[in-house]
Amino acid sequence: MNFRSGVLVLLLLSGGAVPGRGDRPLACRMEALDAKQQARHELLSQRLKQSVVERVALPQGYALTLDLSRLPRDSAGLPFCVVEVAEWVELESKCCPFLDFGIDVRGEGGVIKLRLTGPPGVREFLEDELALVRRKTGDERH
Repeated sequence: MNFRSGVLVLLLLSGGAVPGRGDRPLACRMEALDAKQQARHELLSQRLKQSVVERVALPQGYALTLDLSRLPRDSAGLPFCVVEVAEWVELESKCCPFLDFGIDVRGEGGVIKLRLTGPPGVREFLEDELALVRRKTGDERH
């Protein structure tokens, strides 16, 4: 299933609206990001995907544990940090306004948890369309 057909399926399953959110559709707004933002979002998405060390299913989404030390330094020699995680959240929230985000940081250089939640159907959306989360049969923790 490609991105657009997945969004269409979610729209049909949800009746086209997000309950409690002013009847906003459960659909990505691809036009929300300009070309430069789309390129940055893609790069950040790839890096975040590389940093995921644990995925925990939540009732309405996922909690991801990130190990940013697994990522290469940037062109200036600086490590990837929570600032880039927050930048990804900002960009993602523009194109997917139905998602709710949470970033938890434990101490300097500690574990970072990224929560992605939302209305019914969001967990399946994350599994099918967002490269950070992949469905695994059996145990939800991986």
